[in-house]
Amino acid sequence: MYIIHRSYEGRTMMQADVEAFWANFEQEIGETILSKTMGQHFSSRKSQGEWGLLVLTGSAIRFRPTPGENWFQSLFRMAAPKVPQEPLSDIVLPLAFITAIELPKKRFFDFLFSPPFTVFTLRYRLGEEEKSLLLGADPKSEFFDKLLAELPVLNGT
Repeated sequence: MYIIHRSYEGRTMMQADVEAFWANFEQEIGETILSKTMGQHFSSRKSQGEWGLLVLTGSAIRFRPTPGENWFQSLFRMAAPKVPQEPLSDIVLPLAFITAIELPKKRFFDFLFSPPFTVFTLRYRLGEEEKSLLLGADPKSEFFDKLLAELPVLNGT
C-alpha cells in the first residue's frame, strides 16, 4: 500500500519529487528537455538490452541507463540484483551527427511476437566513419513522434 501525502499546491509529494528530478536533470545537462520516456539500449540485435531514460533535447538524444537488472532476470537470481557502485555514463548523440533513423519493416505477426517497444537504429557520422546506435522506445509516446519529426526516416530491416 502506498500513502501519498498532499502538498499545499494540491500536487502529490510524488509529483513534486518527479518535477524536482527533471528540473535537476535539465540543470545537470544544461538543456531543456523536449521529450522523455523509458527506453532500451541494445549493444546488438541479439542482446536483451538495458533499460533507461531516453531524453530528447534541442541538440541531442540521450540514453541514461538505470541501475539494476530487469525484473525477469531477477526472478531467477537468489541473490540481490547487481547495482553498479558508480553510476553508468550517459550515451549522448548530437542530433547534428545523425544521418537517419531506421525503422523495422512491419511483418504480419509483429503484433503477437515483437517486443512492446519499437527497436530502431540511429545512423550517424563520427568523422568519416558511419556508425549506428540501437534503441527501443514506445512507438505511441510523444518522444517517438518528436524524434521522427527531427530526423530523416529509412524503412529497413
